[in-house]
Amino acid sequence: MIWCIFLAISSRSWLSWSESGKSFGVMQMMPKTLNGLEVPDSLHADNRHNIHASARYLKSLFYMFRRVKNHDERINFVLASYNAGYGHIMDAMRLADKFGYDRHVWKANVDSFLIKKSQPEFYNDSICRNGEFKDWRQTLSFVNKVRRNWNRFNNMQQEYADSINAVMAADTLKRIR
Repeated sequence: MIWCIFLAISSRSWLSWSESGKSFGVMQMMPKTLNGLEVPDSLHADNRHNIHASARYLKSLFYMFRRVKNHDERINFVLASYNAGYGHIMDAMRLADKFGYDRHVWKANVDSFLIKKSQPEFYNDSICRNGEFKDWRQTLSFVNKVRRNWNRFNNMQQEYADSINAVMAADTLKRIR
């Protein structure tokens, strides 16, 4: 569920509709995705249902990218898919593979082919099933921003744990004396 919080922070919008008018709620989920998760149309903008659906969708994306064995890499693919759509990321993976790049590595591999999906010679390739992808800047920014937030959270969590341990150690020393 912690990923949901960071996705919400990164989506920049707590409105019912996105600026583009396509996605819903705090987690900025697309109507087709929400329908696939069996969220009734009347509840698309309900933040509680939106967050719950997002958590289920993230879990399914983690499963769909199970062949990406490196956990950190898998997170990049999950986040990119959450933002761009699973089909566009799969197209970029197939293109990376076709041109001799590692389809299971995001940086300087699959992300490069997501960018190339804005060019006709790539999105018209027979291995691309989902057409042109223009919003690659947004997707790359989204992945980087969520990862940055996640790293900050982990650092704060470690600092908090260290502080608690120091207080407990000091308390134990007082009791021993």
